[in-house]
Amino acid sequence: MSTNQTFGAAPADGRPTAPDVRRARVRLVLGLLAAAVLGSLLWWGRWETAPQHAYPDTYWYARQAATMTGTPSAEADRFAARLVCRKGMPSPRRGVSCVAGTRQWAADMPPRYQRIFTTRPGYSLTAAPFVLVFGERGMVLATAALAVLAGVLAALAVRLLGGGLVSSLAATALLFLLPTGFWLSRLLAEAGATAFALAALCAAVPLLRPGGTARGRLLLGGAVLAGLLASTVTRPATGLLLSAALTAVFAALTLLRRRRAGWEPGLVVLTVACGVATAVWLGLSAALDIPGAAETLQDKFTVHFTRPDVPDPWPRLVELNRDFWPAQLNAWWNGGAPLAASPFLALLLVGFAALFRALPGRAALLFAATGATGLLTLVAHPKESEADRLVLVIWLPVVVGLAMLLGRPARPAPDIAGEPGQPPA
Repeated sequence: MSTNQTFGAAPADGRPTAPDVRRARVRLVLGLLAAAVLGSLLWWGRWETAPQHAYPDTYWYARQAATMTGTPSAEADRFAARLVCRKGMPSPRRGVSCVAGTRQWAADMPPRYQRIFTTRPGYSLTAAPFVLVFGERGMVLATAALAVLAGVLAALAVRLLGGGLVSSLAATALLFLLPTGFWLSRLLAEAGATAFALAALCAAVPLLRPGGTARGRLLLGGAVLAGLLASTVTRPATGLLLSAALTAVFAALTLLRRRRAGWEPGLVVLTVACGVATAVWLGLSAALDIPGAAETLQDKFTVHFTRPDVPDPWPRLVELNRDFWPAQLNAWWNGGAPLAASPFLALLLVGFAALFRALPGRAALLFAATGATGLLTLVAHPKESEADRLVLVIWLPVVVGLAMLLGRPARPAPDIAGEPGQPPA
């Protein structure tokens, strides 16, 4: 994006004056504050749509957050059990009170199962300061803060892509009104993983444009790396697949551009940042024996490690997918009923069409690849009851695409592919 496109009208020499820059920054900050207010209101509305805010996973996140504040283990157990019961989770043990039943259930869980959660501390680490100050309400406030941050970053992404104020606020609204909004308002890791992924995508957008300084590219590459790692530490199924997918897509694009016009520094930095995020997590997983895909498959096929490990988890996954997808695709196609329209599929098709209509190829590819990782997550964990949660990031390109069409851009969307006639960034 050229400088004059970034800051609106410019003098005849094409360079913005200092007052222009200040006014543009003020407008940007005010727009993001408006997105924060809108996101807060919509988050509260989504919170109130269903009485159950906590799930079994919530117990482990809350317990870890409490222990991070220095709470003794036994008290952390009670804290987590009270929280999930007060937030609508039914007792895991029939005929036993919710708090007592939850504590019994948790005590019976094998250490291998517990370690799946303790090795992904991003959500709990973010919530710990809130828990220290506000107690049980701290988990709710931390989740709300992460969700509102995701809404603000969705607005920022649209502004970076050339959208105006209406488009940016539409992005925030869509994030909470689409199925993403439900899971962002539950006491789970989705809010944090989505916010950190959006932070990485916001940093990636300027790297898609030719031009810029080496220092700026390195700073943006560092932000991409940090966002991807934060998302991975919060929810590996989101962050790691996103890192790997973006590495593959932009490595191919970088090599293609090299054949036509030589190396493009922004694409190189973006590819390297995504590749380093992938390599760092895989290296840490191997060095620290962090549970990975194979361990989560064993968890699935051994019913939370209550049975002996299976010798063939990967062939079983293939077989499970073969049985899972026909029914799941039917549900998405027509809601499971003959001739019934599927709003899920319609929204996806319209959203992806809007994405590629409203954005230049590279930007559309960035968000489309992000959305595709939602399907990859479901392939790795084919479970009908959690399908909408597992494919959560598939809605991010829909959010961006529809937002860019719903609002009139403040300026023409830049041709970030750098075709003749487009000023450099």
